[in-house]
Amino acid sequence: MFAADPRALDDLREAPTDIRDLSLLALQDLVHGEQRGQRLDERWGQDLSDCRKLYVDAKVDWRIVYQERPAPAGSLHKREIFLIAMRPRAGFEAYNTAFHRLGRTRTTTPRAEAARARSPRNVPLRAKAASSAPTPARTPAGTTPHAQKGSSR
Repeated sequence: MFAADPRALDDLREAPTDIRDLSLLALQDLVHGEQRGQRLDERWGQDLSDCRKLYVDAKVDWRIVYQERPAPAGSLHKREIFLIAMRPRAGFEAYNTAFHRLGRTRTTTPRAEAARARSPRNVPLRAKAASSAPTPARTPAGTTPHAQKGSSR
């Protein structure tokens, strides 16, 4: 059985003709069980571990992101291929699009938290301002700052 997010169907319509044709063939193979994509995982706070990816073209520039789900009750089929996105790989567009279409929010892993804790960008603004403020120059005891600056004597 096959189902798709309506926006994924727009992805197919808007893709270059050769990519669209290859994608339709790949989807046909998925539905017939002749092909299966690689399982995705959680990266950068985006959990797509219930999804799979499939390379569309020989250059692997395009991806299909889909889910294998149990078919709806009363269906003649046991499983359903649900197309989420068919987008370019560049800039993680396929994965970011799938993540947003599934309505998910970013998670924070302990590793990501640790990285942020060590990041210099995570220093509070007041601490940065205090550490970058110039310190006044010290003058020897019994002299004034003006007397040091090159007196004419």
